[in-house]
Amino acid sequence: MKTEADLSIIIVSYNTRDMTRRCLESVYKHSAGISCQIFVVDNASSDGSADMVKVDFPCVNLIRLEKNMGFAAGNNQGIRNASGRYVLLLNSDAFISEGVLESTINYMDTNPNVGILGCRLTNPDASPQPSARMLPSPLNKFFVITGLSSRFPKSRIFGRVDFSWWDHSQPRRVGWVVGAYFLIRSDTIADIGLLDERYFLYFEEIDYCKAAQESGWDVIFYPYARVIHLGGQSAERTDKEISSKGRQLLNYRIESEFRYYRKWYGLTLVLISAGIELLWKGAVFLKNSLIRSPGALRKRTEALVTARIILSTLITDSFGKGK
Repeated sequence: MKTEADLSIIIVSYNTRDMTRRCLESVYKHSAGISCQIFVVDNASSDGSADMVKVDFPCVNLIRLEKNMGFAAGNNQGIRNASGRYVLLLNSDAFISEGVLESTINYMDTNPNVGILGCRLTNPDASPQPSARMLPSPLNKFFVITGLSSRFPKSRIFGRVDFSWWDHSQPRRVGWVVGAYFLIRSDTIADIGLLDERYFLYFEEIDYCKAAQESGWDVIFYPYARVIHLGGQSAERTDKEISSKGRQLLNYRIESEFRYYRKWYGLTLVLISAGIELLWKGAVFLKNSLIRSPGALRKRTEALVTARIILSTLITDSFGKGK
């Protein structure tokens, strides 16, 4: 990759006009002294996001896509045009603060084996979001789906998924870092290539961290820089049945999860992961089958929908084959 700037920042936008504006404002405010180029890749937004960028931020390199290509493919459009020593994938709902860019770049400069770096993510009220994580596995899935991880966060066993037992006080080599602030060394991109575009949504950054580690690069959680990330806020729970949008997102999650396991570990782990979730959803359905309440109805519906999507994905083999 030809490098000219210190940093290439890529923001993928999809119907997030106001958040994209706020994100760009934070970048311009806190990038003084850094040689950087900024790309906004608009995934065919219908809310005027692209026009806002063109008018309000004329120095931004705007890439308009004719259809929503997803997170991985959208970022790849920017990466192909990037010339920075480092490439930052920044969510449109993530807002940097003073010193974040400088400190993370300096850490990468002094640690040449670090291929990917993520920082401390928080909600707007400064409460922490999971930022340092282990790579997925059927065992980790079991701990999460059964609630053991959330019930015993200080346990080194049950709390290992998000390192919740650890105080996050030092830089640490981890399995993967969240894509809201995803700093990649250009040499790493030259080594392992672009993001896998078979992931439309979910698991693309996990897959990329896995690929980097397989090639000998370190993936580091860096706690000394904080980024506000709106996307991690807990969604308000309701007693409504799963919406069509919810089904679509669930479908993306399951397809991406199975694709990841198939790509890196083979069909056996796909079946184990599917079996764990099917057994758990079956238990949830049975537990709530005799309860007559809106909450029990929602849980039964969610369990059935999830089971159908899992079985449909397995039957159609839509998660892909091998590497």
